[in-house]
Amino acid sequence: MARPSKGKTLESLEGRLGSIRQEVNRILHGIKREIAKREAELVALKTRYQRGLELLQGKVKAVAAPARPRAKRARQIDWNRVFAALPARFTLDALIRHPKAGKRPKPHLYAIVSRWKREKKLEADPAGGYRKLGAPGKKTRAPRPKPARPQTPPPSAPTA
Repeated sequence: MARPSKGKTLESLEGRLGSIRQEVNRILHGIKREIAKREAELVALKTRYQRGLELLQGKVKAVAAPARPRAKRARQIDWNRVFAALPARFTLDALIRHPKAGKRPKPHLYAIVSRWKREKKLEADPAGGYRKLGAPGKKTRAPRPKPARPQTPPPSAPTA
């Protein structure tokens, strides 16, 4: 009876050991993650315990939660002033170069230009960019005042 060669047995054994080794490695990494998680929880619990103990012994007065920093709000821009500062013909780049308006994001500036179009303050320039309407040389008609209503005396109350 022929004996199996040792080379084939070791190769097949190494293949099986390799997959077992990978599985054991995966399990060990999972355990390591779990240990780190539990250690972090333990540190948090120890900190809470210490605070409670100090509070009980009167060493520390109740501490308020730290105040959240307030977000800075952008200052409101007077868009009529910005419009007046722009030249008669301008592009969006000129609006971006404006000291105050240029700090706003581009989509916001597009919205402002669209609003000015709706308000008939400007129109698209065929040469590119935008052109102001109602130039300073042109006079626009002011709306006519409404006629005054005739006043009627209030009804007198009947005397008894």
